[in-house]
Amino acid sequence: MKKIKTYKNIDQFNKKVLGLSDFDSWLLSLKNKLIKKIVYERRKKGLSQVELAQILGTTQSVISRLENGTSKSITLDNLFKILVALGTSPELLINEAA
Repeated sequence: MKKIKTYKNIDQFNKKVLGLSDFDSWLLSLKNKLIKKIVYERRKKGLSQVELAQILGTTQSVISRLENGTSKSITLDNLFKILVALGTSPELLINEAA
């Protein structure tokens, strides 16, 4: 039976398996943290994906893809804009994400 290789953390996996640079691994981790924060803030405010989409002028499917990690082209700028629209301070986000 072949032994399954394990990794200490997601950063190690990103580097070893995906071949990401330190920066790319950090950026991916940051985006994931911000996406989790978006989901948290949306739920905390009692908003559905449809309601958040209406606030942002987009569709529910865009919000769904963002939240489940299948959005391929999300930028940090867009993530910050969504969080600001949810009433989250950019300064707090930068401190939390660092």
